[in-house]
Amino acid sequence: MSMLASVIVKAVILNRRLKKILLIRRSTGDFGGGTWESAGGKVEEGETLENAVIREIFEETGLKVIPEKLLYASLDEREGQGLVFIVYLCLIDKESVILSGEHSESRWVSKRECRSMLEGGIAEDFVKYGVYDIRW
Repeated sequence: MSMLASVIVKAVILNRRLKKILLIRRSTGDFGGGTWESAGGKVEEGETLENAVIREIFEETGLKVIPEKLLYASLDEREGQGLVFIVYLCLIDKESVILSGEHSESRWVSKRECRSMLEGGIAEDFVKYGVYDIRW
């Protein structure tokens, strides 16, 4: 049996001035409610990966980003659904975030804070793919 996968774009949004990255907390009524994550979402049909990350980050945070580089891609499965995560690095100087209803809180965090706030696959991927090795 073959499994179709959804493609999800995510962004490690690094504020150059603060030397911190942005984490957002999922709203409690949503899948994974209360957990911290990097911003992003599903790629729409016909959309490039770069355009998808630009759109998703703006929808979820109100921030206008330019994907600087591809950091990593990883695979996961939730409830029998295959997921392909494509994660970009985005550099930004702005720090004012306007959250969508999908998220309840945002924080600019240090590497140490980030390590303590992330859980599960994203926490493992940040270590495995060297996100903490990026110069903040």
